[in-house]
Amino acid sequence: MSTMSDRVKELQAQLTSDCEVCCSQGMLDTFPDALHVSFWVEHIGIIVCHRGHFSFMTGEETHKAVSGKTVFINREEYFHITESSPDCLYSLLFYRVDSIRDLLGNTVTGMKFWEVLNPTSCQIVDTAATSGLNRYIDMLSSLPENSSDVFIEKERLLLMLSLTYHLCSLFSRLLGSSQSAPARQTDIYINFIQLVGRYYDKHRGVAFYADKLCLSPKYLSSIVKSVSGMTVQQHVFKAIVRRSIFLMNNTDKSVKQISDSLSFPNPSAFGTFFKKQTGLSPRHFRKENNRKTKQ
Repeated sequence: MSTMSDRVKELQAQLTSDCEVCCSQGMLDTFPDALHVSFWVEHIGIIVCHRGHFSFMTGEETHKAVSGKTVFINREEYFHITESSPDCLYSLLFYRVDSIRDLLGNTVTGMKFWEVLNPTSCQIVDTAATSGLNRYIDMLSSLPENSSDVFIEKERLLLMLSLTYHLCSLFSRLLGSSQSAPARQTDIYINFIQLVGRYYDKHRGVAFYADKLCLSPKYLSSIVKSVSGMTVQQHVFKAIVRRSIFLMNNTDKSVKQISDSLSFPNPSAFGTFFKKQTGLSPRHFRKENNRKTKQ
C-alpha cells in the first residue's frame, strides 16, 4: 500500500506529464511542487478541502478554501498554491474532457453555458452541495494507470463521462439557486463575449465593444462587471493569453511573430503583458512547456 508521501510524488508525476486524469487517490496533506508555481490548468479542476485551509491564486486573484469547501477551477487558467495550514487535508481531481468529447453530446453545450455565464477563474462552494464528487475521485483513483486492458480504459472513459454529467447537473443547480442577471443584461453580456472572440487580437478598449453594441462604455462596463465579476479588459486579456499559449504550445512562431499577430507594438510590450498575466516570460513559458513535453 502506497504512503501519503508516495501518492504526493505520483500526483506530481501526473501533473507534469500528459495524463488525462490527475488524481490524489484519497486525501493528501501536502501539495506537490507542480502546484506551488504557475500551473496552466488544461483540465477541469476539483479540489476538496477536508481539514484546515489552503490559499491559492488564479491569474492575479487570491482565494482561500477552508474545511468543508470545494474549489472548481476553470480550464485555461493559471493556478498555484500560495499557502496551506499544517493540518490541511485535501483531495484533488483534474481531468481532461477531450477524450470523451465524442461521448458528451449536448453535455458540451451545458459546460459551455456554465463557462459563459460563470467566467470567473474559480468557484468555491460548500462541499455539502457537491455530494458524490468524492465517490468519483475514489473510483477513478482505483483504476490502474496506462493499463492495456481495454475494459479498464472503457471504464475510465465512462466514469469521466458520468462525472461530467454530474458536474453539469451540479452547475445547473448552483446557477439556478444564485441570483441571475436580468435577461437583457445576460443577452448583452453573451453578445459581448462573442465580440471579444472575434476582435480581441486587435481591439482592447471598452469603447470599441460598446460602440459595436450601441451602448455607452460606462453602461457596458457596468453590465459585464455585474454579470461576470470581471472587467471588460480582463475578458480581453484572458482571450489574448489563451491565444498566446496556444501559439507557443502548438506552433514554431517566434515571440515577435506572436506579438505581431496579437497587435502588440513590439515583443518587449508583449513579454511584459504575458509575464504580468501568467508569472512567466514567453521564452520561459515555452522552455517549461518543452521540458514537460520531453518528460
